[in-house]
Amino acid sequence: MKTFKYLVVAGVAIASVAGPAYAQTAKPATPATTEEAAKAAPKSLAGELVAFDQTAKTLTVKHMVDKKPMHVTFNVEDTALAMLAQFKPGDPVKVTYVEMGDKRIIKSIVKG
Repeated sequence: MKTFKYLVVAGVAIASVAGPAYAQTAKPATPATTEEAAKAAPKSLAGELVAFDQTAKTLTVKHMVDKKPMHVTFNVEDTALAMLAQFKPGDPVKVTYVEMGDKRIIKSIVKG
């Protein structure tokens, strides 16, 4: 009977010491939010170049969504203006962009 008491006391002692040790594990760092991380990630879109307005620094691309044509307007930074000189309306293009708030900003554009 004494042995049984010693085993019970030992079991409770081990559980009381080991339990808090497992509870104190460090949590991994979480990124800001999933939405913010997704917006900062570059996205790409393939379609047909419709128009480019140098004064407004915008580019419009037509692509198909559920067999319906959709127009998407992108903002063009000053650094990307030079690469747009080789394109004309009707060219097939692939645009890589990031979303900043409600704006889509072009990072690169290639024929394709």
